[in-house]
Amino acid sequence: MIGDVLVSTLLCNNLRKAYPNAQIDYMVYKSTLPVLQGNTNVDNYILFEKKHRKSKLQFFKFIFNIRKEKYDLIIDAYSKLESWLAVFFSNASIKISYKKTRRTFLYTHNVPLSDEPKSNVGLVIEKRLSLLEPLKLDIEIDVVPKLTVTEEEKQFASNLFDEYQLDRTKKTVMMSIIGSSPNKTYPLEYMSKVVDYVSEEIDANILFNYIPKQLELAQKVYDNCSEATKKKIFFNLLGKNLREFIIIMDACDFIIGNDSGAINMAKALGKPSFIIFSPWIKKEMWSTFEDGKLHDSVHLKDYQPELILGKTERQLKKHSIALYPNLKPSFFKDKLAAFLAYNISEATIKVSQTNFNEVYAAHKTFPLSAVIITYNEEEHLEKCLASLVGVADEVIVVDSYSTDNTEAICKKYNVTFIQHKFKGYIEQKNYAVKQATHNYILSLDGDEALSDELKESILKVKPHWDYDGYYSKRLNNYCGQWIKHSDWYPDKKLRLFKKGSGEWKGINPHDSYTLKSEKKLGKLEGDLLHWIYRDYDEHKQKVAIFSTISSKAYYRLGIKSNIFKIIFRPSWAFFKSYFLRLGFLDGKKGFRICKQQFNVTYLKYVKLYRLWYPKK
Repeated sequence: MIGDVLVSTLLCNNLRKAYPNAQIDYMVYKSTLPVLQGNTNVDNYILFEKKHRKSKLQFFKFIFNIRKEKYDLIIDAYSKLESWLAVFFSNASIKISYKKTRRTFLYTHNVPLSDEPKSNVGLVIEKRLSLLEPLKLDIEIDVVPKLTVTEEEKQFASNLFDEYQLDRTKKTVMMSIIGSSPNKTYPLEYMSKVVDYVSEEIDANILFNYIPKQLELAQKVYDNCSEATKKKIFFNLLGKNLREFIIIMDACDFIIGNDSGAINMAKALGKPSFIIFSPWIKKEMWSTFEDGKLHDSVHLKDYQPELILGKTERQLKKHSIALYPNLKPSFFKDKLAAFLAYNISEATIKVSQTNFNEVYAAHKTFPLSAVIITYNEEEHLEKCLASLVGVADEVIVVDSYSTDNTEAICKKYNVTFIQHKFKGYIEQKNYAVKQATHNYILSLDGDEALSDELKESILKVKPHWDYDGYYSKRLNNYCGQWIKHSDWYPDKKLRLFKKGSGEWKGINPHDSYTLKSEKKLGKLEGDLLHWIYRDYDEHKQKVAIFSTISSKAYYRLGIKSNIFKIIFRPSWAFFKSYFLRLGFLDGKKGFRICKQQFNVTYLKYVKLYRLWYPKK
């Protein structure tokens, strides 16, 4: 709850910037008030207490008191029964929450829930700030939660450190040794090893964060530490309450340990953090402001993804205690050492090199990786790359060792250029997808480009993804003419998709991206432009090449040929393309396309027949 309460203060902070004279009230659990102390952006705290849950009478008094305030705007970041009723009876003219099933009628604005972060600000912060989007605030959005500690409180911490005789010339590290529940607590014997690692790497004062009822568990961590480490631990120096923890944390230099409210409070105080996530917690949600220096984290998925992938949150939560021991301290010892080295050095200025407000502002949309496979594509590649400007956040070209100016053209557009041996179209495209750093992929060939209408359609999709993949029509340019009929239009292609939603499959050279769930498929407006052949001779040459590739692929799959297939399948291919798909409307070029459709089918089955029966 502490992490949620802290993150949600960003709603109050930004509303104050946008509406400086407004009354801004914040409804919270009474127990979290120490976290909010000193926040001048809130006028009143509406305290939800135990009595409101225990007594229906008290609860309805509570929500009718809210109604009396006649709020103009209510933002519900909680979206549970208590808040639904408060919203329902509030009579506010604007009511905003997340888009969830069976409750959208309660709100005037339902904001889509994202499951992927757009930036390293963190998904939990991005989700909260998305609740402000319907208001279209004309301000620079503040993305960093903050805690306030007074000078008197700072002096209290200083006196406490003197009382326990801490060496103030040394750094002081807070160890968050116990989580808020067993399934969020790193195995205690492992945590002792982590404390030992810290003690071995740096000469620092070590404080333990625990509450009185966790004393027995904290003692186990301490007892398992080495004797040298124990000498550095100030076991009994801890706050008597939540506010005192904040004051003590403010006097520390950084925090290490279990993901918890303590970590989130430390970050809000501007302290570096190293987090050990539970297997069931989604790291992308709470790894806020991660830059690998001031803030870093580890998760079982980083080291043994096969234990995590494919499992639901419910399954992971149920088995988290059994999964946790697989995250061995030795896995991340070097990563922890690098964190300590950076944050212990007096020469290092402990300020993030990232302006997170700028990062967030730049990523109002989900970042998109465009991946392109090429081989001697100098004729059309520039059109392809130019069409991606303003659409893709990253462009990766995987080249099969071109001998023309392909690489030089790529350098003009500042793309990531990778050369990789060509083993097949399907294999090359799957390899290219793996090189992308973003979770959303636009996959193109070097002789394809986005039409203006298609670019606009993709930009509309980028702020939120309602599907795992999107298809568009492909318009083919054949010998200088755009072909509008036969099997060539509409030539539907799925080229925009979420990473991991499927894979490239098919029989070379004919590839297609196949989703794991076809139900999650959307449509883009506009055409994908494709320059296919310069002249008829090139078409005939490609037919000879493709028919050989296809026959060999069929042979490897155990598909056989016979006289019936050699005679009737080419004839059917021509008839379907020329007459049923109206290829004759494209004139002479339409006839040539359909004729080569006959030829490629005929040659494929003839060559396949020869592979099976070489002596006939």
